[in-house]
Amino acid sequence: MKLQDKRIIEIQLNRKIDNFVKTIYYCPFDYPAVVLVDAFKNNNPAPTIYWLTCPYLTYEVDRLESDSDLIDKLGKKLKEDYSFRKAMNSAHKSYAKKRLKLLDNVQLKKAEMISEDLLKTLKLSGIGGIKDKNGIKCLHTHLADYLAGGNNPVGRIVFSKIHWPQDCQICSERIDKFVSSSN
Repeated sequence: MKLQDKRIIEIQLNRKIDNFVKTIYYCPFDYPAVVLVDAFKNNNPAPTIYWLTCPYLTYEVDRLESDSDLIDKLGKKLKEDYSFRKAMNSAHKSYAKKRLKLLDNVQLKKAEMISEDLLKTLKLSGIGGIKDKNGIKCLHTHLADYLAGGNNPVGRIVFSKIHWPQDCQICSERIDKFVSSSN
């Protein structure tokens, strides 16, 4: 049985996903790794338009966040390195433009009816919905943006610290378990 990407992603995330648009990036083992999600579906905002779904990458980024001071180092670099800060500002603006392109006028009107702050978040916030662009938030969303083709210097640094394994069975094992349990 060949499963559709949406079902594979739900197995990867271990939950339903109702705002899936499409897979943006596949791992070397041909499973979804980054997906594009609807930025505002059923009056629910998702300022994070790219989700990292690959269990291997998610685990590796979790490990980086908990076992290293990478977020602090990148935050310091953001404050002290003008060219890095400029590149991050550009990445945030590009992300906001991509999110805005995903929204139609009806969605924008609904967001505005909910609150001006929500509308502003959907229009102007940066990577992962970040409002204060003077810090680094969630390496997962930066990596997802980078893998989705974003010129994201944080995502590039994160990806340089993660190496794909020679062989990964995480998704195939989860899918095999799901398929066998649903028969």
